[in-house]
Amino acid sequence: MDEKAHLPPYSASELPLPASGNAHFRARRAGFRRSRVLKLFAATCLTLLVARQWKQIWREDAKGPLLSLDKLNDDLQTCQKLRHKPQDPIGLGRDKNARWIEGGKPTLIKNATIWIGEPVEGTSEADARAGKGWEWIQGDVLLEYGLIKQVGSHISSRALPQDTQIFDAAGRQLTTGIIDMHSHAGVDSLPYLRGYADTNEVSDDITPWARSIDAFYPLDPQIEVIKSGGVTTSLILPGSGNSMGGEAYPIKHAVGPKDGRKEFSAQDMLADPDRNWRYMKMACGENPKRVHGGIDKRPASRMGESYNFRHAFEEARALIQRQDDWCDKADAIGVENMDEYLPQVLHWESLAAALRGQVHINTHCYTLPDLEAMVDHSNEFKFAIRAFHHAHQTYLATEILKRTWGGRPPASALFADNMYYKTEAFVASEHAGKYLYDANLTTVYVSDNPVLNAQHVLFEAAKGYHYGLPYHAALSAVTSAPAELLGFGKRLGKVKPGFDADIVVWDSDPLSVGATPAQVWIDGTAQFENPVELSKSTVGPIVPNEALADIIEEPTEIQDVVFHGITKVLLSDDEILESNDKPLDVFVSGGKIACIGPCSSEYDAAAKAAKVHVELSNGYLTNSFTGVAGTIGLNDIDGEDVTDNGPNPVAFSRAVDGLRLDSKKLNVAAKYGVTKGISAPKLLGGKSHHGTSAGFLTAARTVAEKGAIFDADLAVHYTLDLSSRSLGSYSQLFGLLRSKLLAAASKDKPAEDPFSELANLQKVIAGKTVLALTIDNADGIATALRIKSEVEELTNSKIKLAILGGSESHLVATELAAAKVGVILLPLQAHPTNWDQRRSLPGAPLSNGTTIDYLLDAGVTVAIGLPEDWYVRDLGFEAGTAYHNGNGRLTEKSALDLVSVNVHKILGGKLPEAQTKGHFIVSEGSPLEIGSRIKAVGAGRDKVAVFQLFALVGRLVVLGILFRYASTYFLGRKATMTVAPVIALSHGGGPLPILGDPSHKDIVYSLKNRVPKILKLGTPEQPRAIVLVTAHWSTKNPTISSAESHELYYDYYNFPKAAYSLKYPASGQPEVAREVKAALEEQGLASVLDGERGWDHGVFVPMLLVNPDANVPIVQVSVLESEDPEKHLRMGAALSKLRQNNIAVVGSGFASLHNFQAYSELRSGSPAKVNEWKNKINQWNGALTQAVGAESKEERWRRVSGWRQLPHANDMHPPMRGEHFMPLIVCAGAALEGEKAGVYEDTYMGSGINTYYWGAETVA
Repeated sequence: MDEKAHLPPYSASELPLPASGNAHFRARRAGFRRSRVLKLFAATCLTLLVARQWKQIWREDAKGPLLSLDKLNDDLQTCQKLRHKPQDPIGLGRDKNARWIEGGKPTLIKNATIWIGEPVEGTSEADARAGKGWEWIQGDVLLEYGLIKQVGSHISSRALPQDTQIFDAAGRQLTTGIIDMHSHAGVDSLPYLRGYADTNEVSDDITPWARSIDAFYPLDPQIEVIKSGGVTTSLILPGSGNSMGGEAYPIKHAVGPKDGRKEFSAQDMLADPDRNWRYMKMACGENPKRVHGGIDKRPASRMGESYNFRHAFEEARALIQRQDDWCDKADAIGVENMDEYLPQVLHWESLAAALRGQVHINTHCYTLPDLEAMVDHSNEFKFAIRAFHHAHQTYLATEILKRTWGGRPPASALFADNMYYKTEAFVASEHAGKYLYDANLTTVYVSDNPVLNAQHVLFEAAKGYHYGLPYHAALSAVTSAPAELLGFGKRLGKVKPGFDADIVVWDSDPLSVGATPAQVWIDGTAQFENPVELSKSTVGPIVPNEALADIIEEPTEIQDVVFHGITKVLLSDDEILESNDKPLDVFVSGGKIACIGPCSSEYDAAAKAAKVHVELSNGYLTNSFTGVAGTIGLNDIDGEDVTDNGPNPVAFSRAVDGLRLDSKKLNVAAKYGVTKGISAPKLLGGKSHHGTSAGFLTAARTVAEKGAIFDADLAVHYTLDLSSRSLGSYSQLFGLLRSKLLAAASKDKPAEDPFSELANLQKVIAGKTVLALTIDNADGIATALRIKSEVEELTNSKIKLAILGGSESHLVATELAAAKVGVILLPLQAHPTNWDQRRSLPGAPLSNGTTIDYLLDAGVTVAIGLPEDWYVRDLGFEAGTAYHNGNGRLTEKSALDLVSVNVHKILGGKLPEAQTKGHFIVSEGSPLEIGSRIKAVGAGRDKVAVFQLFALVGRLVVLGILFRYASTYFLGRKATMTVAPVIALSHGGGPLPILGDPSHKDIVYSLKNRVPKILKLGTPEQPRAIVLVTAHWSTKNPTISSAESHELYYDYYNFPKAAYSLKYPASGQPEVAREVKAALEEQGLASVLDGERGWDHGVFVPMLLVNPDANVPIVQVSVLESEDPEKHLRMGAALSKLRQNNIAVVGSGFASLHNFQAYSELRSGSPAKVNEWKNKINQWNGALTQAVGAESKEERWRRVSGWRQLPHANDMHPPMRGEHFMPLIVCAGAALEGEKAGVYEDTYMGSGINTYYWGAETVA
């Protein structure tokens, strides 16, 4: 219908014709009146119509110049981008890499040992996680058009282009390029200069708009150094000073024409030129509080941080809603009809993209409250978190991580063992990677360059392997895992056709100590024209050492112990022994080495006194280590002043006056073989020293302990590097040192205060005390040598001088040797973070040698110290790097001397001869190697610390660490753990207790009420796990369920349908399973881990009643087909060790009676037969209670071993059908010496059914 049909006519000609005749005349007068009314009405309508049309035309005219149709169409296209969900870019199927530069030549790498980066086809997920299916293969790799084109056993070069470059790997190992998922290279350039410091945009706490690419400096020298460590890709993040730091960008480390690129630009370095994904950095916790917080400044607390986060997310979410509304409306009415442009706010654009799922969020979070808050934010605002960085406490928060929005728990981007530098890093574990892996979570290792030198980020993964992470997972943690987290899982991280041609050929296994690239390719282009190659023999890949996964957090201290299987003794130069045929024995008595065998009668007498024998595989006996030049003993948490001795910018002080022992750092040092410490007061901060150092024992509890201080004033320290510049110019500070030395020499008599600076300098002049100067710069070292010479000449003295730091000391190696000045390197592998270190040597493949090589060649005595305190775990590996990368300069013994004997050669402070035999390390494998394990440490006390599962008194793992170091709030004292109970319960018949069978009424009551009390469920002493020995699983050898979770095994028949839908979701505990296995094998019981078999009804039926919350992990253990009581008692003895670590032992059977004939006759037999059975049961129960109730372990074992001789035993458990009695035998074996048994009775079919328990209060 015409819209105008209802409108009045526009002109008079459209009016109807007038009527004729009298009627017309008679009506004329009235007609005139009507006509006037109609005309008036028509005029009014016409006026309104014109006004309306004019207004419409005016609006259209007004809209025209304000809203551009082109801009509106652009906005509509933006809507499509806003709705787009990125996908990981493809790998296979590309003709060439988008980063490939025309003119690049193909490369064929021949004769390589190749790590593909994934298990062989057909490997199950469970097997892959267990390390099966991962292989090194022999073959060739063809690189062309920036891609890996072929991987095969033999690729013929005949069919390849004539300009194909051939590289012979000579059997060496080949991997994909290393990926560092947390770096600040290019935005925090090295050496540090304020002009290039662009890591944090601290103008506001919330800066999602900041972009690291806008500050990225392609000419940062560190980019090339990092690449020399095999790193081909890095995620360049903004810093963590803000809660929201801004956008990050993944780059490749190829820069400019020499690396095969056309230009020097950040754009050219992008790993994905198409920018499929975006990346963002956030941070929670201490950093934003410290940087931005204060009175009237938010965030001053974590509460303020949380508000800032939520407010920012709310703003972004509101922007998304406005955008979505606009886009929906434009789709509905047409973009040309829109009266505004698409809302766009630059401030919130990237954060809105994050909430849309277009940005991979990486968040700096350490602690439980930070992790939990961020996970809560993710659920409130519905965004995924790709990884938590630093994340020291994620291993304690595995269930929290699994609550993150999106169904994919965040990975943990970790350091291997860099911790204790701030409160947030104080509760941490070097085994975190392994614990996270056991929880089915992903670990990646990162550098946070320049916090760690990214050149060596691969070694973080190597240490992860050393600390228990499986080999394949450790190598994946710097290759395929970060690739997948970056969204490049189809392009990076593996050596497969279609992947980017980022390749490294290594001179040794990539997870070995000192592994170095022989060559690196990025996008198929070799990065080093003439790489320096170290002289190493090709020994092939590491055979993964599964024993590294057996973590012993705390040792047992033992006075007397015999070690068997020692193959090398590397103590003094006169005590280098190597067994050729029969391994040696070492006896330790009173914590000191008494004999290295064989020692005839002396040894025999000593061996009889030993309570513990430790069998070793490839055992080493070496000197313990000395930790020098750190702050151990003077500091607990680097970033917390209240835990520190404090700076000494003016006063000259003695470290011995500020020592605080028995700290967490010192306990860790002793555990890792650093039994002696030499620390000096610090000048201001960092690697600075001012005053006299003290030599002390790291295992001592207080400074008052006898022998705790072995040298109160060991050396006199001054710092003459950049950390001292705030006190004056270099010229002033060096001149002041000269003046002090001359003033000390001019005094005719000793200083009145024998502890003063003057008195100590007089000892320096007299040659009695070493003058230790902390200097990195070569010219500063040369100046110190000149001052030494000047003072000696003027005073006719001989000054003993040592240099600490020494980053550039290779430039004056000859002069140092001539002056007989030793150098303690801090660290071994230089990291030029400041200007004074800028001429340090990165090593192969960039430089022919490092500082230590030049010093050794010149004849300088060299040692390795602690640039930071967390290095106490790594000193053996530092020495190992010098050994492996020294081209034969060092032997094993001389390498170990770098962290022990040489420290004292340079600084003095030797132990009294009587104490030296109390300082040693016993290890399996050389301490220089990544696969070694420390088995014992002699720390100068009357007991030796032994790391052996059978000897554990309290294995503190995961929550145990937290208990020790968190609930005691960092006191560093050893905590006493709860001894878990043992109970042999009656589980009833099949699923009947759950289905409400009346005959099970008493049993159900006890399972619901008595057993939880015995197990202390719901209390602070609740077991951290339960080892449950089930009667329904009989095997030849003890078999242990070992998966993270287990299906239920409905091993009963002909019950209602409901019995087959029961669920019990408690988790398994692989770590405890391995501990059980180790404990059983210590008892001589070969055992088997089984990750497949489900939990039978001996497990889930009673536990549904005992612990319906299912919040205690369970490890199911079988009984033995042989029904050998002695072996079952030994099983119990093995499990008793776990009780000390609050792991409960539950036997699930039917000890009082398991005879179906008896059940039948009790249920429906004659009264006489029922009474006969009841009498037998009563007599049996009485005798059984006496047997298991013996408090003497020896007597209990004797009685229980003869259980078949107890009255009516064969009636209660027919011959060879005693499987339901076996769990009680195991429990009796798990009871401790002198432990009294408790018993309660349930009525079942009118007879008494007993349950026995130990280690718990009596229950009514």
